[in-house]
Amino acid sequence: MAPFSIPMPRPSAPTLQASLDSRRNNLDFLRFAAASCVLLSHAFPLGEGKGTVEPLEPFTRGQFSLGRLGVAVFLIISGVLITRSWERTPDAARFIWARVLRIFPGLGAMLLLTVGVLGPAFTRLSLGDYFTAPDTALYLLGNFALNWPQWHLPGVFGANAYPHAVNGSLWTLKYEVGFYLLTLGLGLTGLLRKGMVIFGLVGAAVATFVTGRLGFWPELYLYFGGGVALYQLREHVRMSPWVAAACVVGWLITARLGYGCRIATGLLGGYVVLYLAFRPMGALADFGRRGDLSYGVYLYAFPVQQAVSTLLGGPTAWWVNAAVAFPCVLLLAALSWRWVEQPALRRKDRLPAWVRRPAASVTAVPKTPSRPAGPH
Repeated sequence: MAPFSIPMPRPSAPTLQASLDSRRNNLDFLRFAAASCVLLSHAFPLGEGKGTVEPLEPFTRGQFSLGRLGVAVFLIISGVLITRSWERTPDAARFIWARVLRIFPGLGAMLLLTVGVLGPAFTRLSLGDYFTAPDTALYLLGNFALNWPQWHLPGVFGANAYPHAVNGSLWTLKYEVGFYLLTLGLGLTGLLRKGMVIFGLVGAAVATFVTGRLGFWPELYLYFGGGVALYQLREHVRMSPWVAAACVVGWLITARLGYGCRIATGLLGGYVVLYLAFRPMGALADFGRRGDLSYGVYLYAFPVQQAVSTLLGGPTAWWVNAAVAFPCVLLLAALSWRWVEQPALRRKDRLPAWVRRPAASVTAVPKTPSRPAGPH
């Protein structure tokens, strides 16, 4: 006769709040994977030429590319971490300074190397003509300012399979910084609440169908806002593999139907990304221990891939472009982290006087206290 035993209830899935409180996560790996997806996506047109279609596009009936998926993952994670950063330290000066240090030092260093090293090495003009051409200075200043992106450098990459474009990844940074400012504004006015964020998310879903006026803003807010909404509901959202699987099925259905895939990415994909971010995956939790290379990979991949295309003498298979470029991109990303990004981020608690003074009187509207979030 079998011994009598009392069946024990299975432990419920942890909440997102509990997951955020844990120091071990796969966020660094997911960001790196997202940046790598962008590199792979660009390898098709940069290696084989304009009009080359990557596999995810026909699968989703033209709704999604691998690069778009990478950008969505970046923004979903950003929505969670940026909102958490504000709620932990609702100080306008510190919030702005931290965001400036995360975006602009790495961007500035990459632009200087692009204009001062890559451009002269690959231009078909004389160095005098290259450096005195107005587009050279405009490339540096316009891309650093984010709102006036410049795609071309004089005489550079004109004969490539995907001609002229030097760095086609920079367009998303304007939206990223725009969402930082939106978070700051909502936080200062006390509107960074569950109801307002969810209302904005629904509005973005509707506005995604409006074409020709709003551009990428509503679509990209679906991803960023999806992360914000999940963070605001963190004490109620449980990280269940069954829910994650159901979200994946829902996304696949919209992909194959050819309708609603981008909305599903914002409303369902955010859950899947965060489930993967906080699911125990062994060594992946230590992926970023030696440095966060994701931003550097994102910044340097496109120009390196274009340089590879030139050096290989013409169109090549996408996988050749990616395989040759990837080690070079990793090296540049590691150098960027070691010598630019990490030193800059170490200064985030040292606010210069010119940042402190204008924001000294700016404080957030008091809100109901909540449980402290984990470190970021």
